[in-house]
Amino acid sequence: MFMDMIIFMIQPMSILFRSVARIVLPAVFVISFSTSAFAIDGSLNENDAEMLQASRGAGRSSRVSLSDDEAQLYRLIMDYRRSEGKPAIPVSPNLSRVARLHVRDLEAHPPSGSCNLHSWSEYGPWKPVCYSGGESVQRMWSKPRELTSYSGNGYEVAAYTSSGRMFPDHALSLWEGSSAHDAVITNSGKWDRLQWNAVGVAISGSYAVVWFGEESDRSGR
Repeated sequence: MFMDMIIFMIQPMSILFRSVARIVLPAVFVISFSTSAFAIDGSLNENDAEMLQASRGAGRSSRVSLSDDEAQLYRLIMDYRRSEGKPAIPVSPNLSRVARLHVRDLEAHPPSGSCNLHSWSEYGPWKPVCYSGGESVQRMWSKPRELTSYSGNGYEVAAYTSSGRMFPDHALSLWEGSSAHDAVITNSGKWDRLQWNAVGVAISGSYAVVWFGEESDRSGR
């Protein structure tokens, strides 16, 4: 049986957790009903369309060029947030860049041993991180500031499938199935006092990652 994995990192309001949960779930082969940025009926949600367009509006360095799968994952997450009474989140050019860099690093250099999916390899223009809690937490959170002009921390959820390809709806279903991931995505539980004002998404091969941030991404304006 193929196995899928989701990883999360949680920061309570004033306490740094030093642990990371690893959840292994049985794989479900999900046929993606669409590989585009459009809704099930073929129409793009008006609010999502405006956010995607705004994120592309301020010049070459601020443009977001999402793949079909990435745009679908963004739309699915926003639809899910709305169903939970939460507002949509603007796409962040900077957090999307971080997400894309990380997902491709994961695909090319999968972490091993005590280093989980929040780890960054030594083979890129970044400081390597073997994420296993402790001091590595801050080094992961600071990746948006290290790699882009984004001014705040970034908080990541990540998913892996051994089936060979991660589909957008399968990634979201894995996160929805974990109460900890669900809380991050919907700003509930320990995250209810935070408000996400920026989000970056990326899918490549067997991996999907989403980065959330409290600070707005001014590069997308």
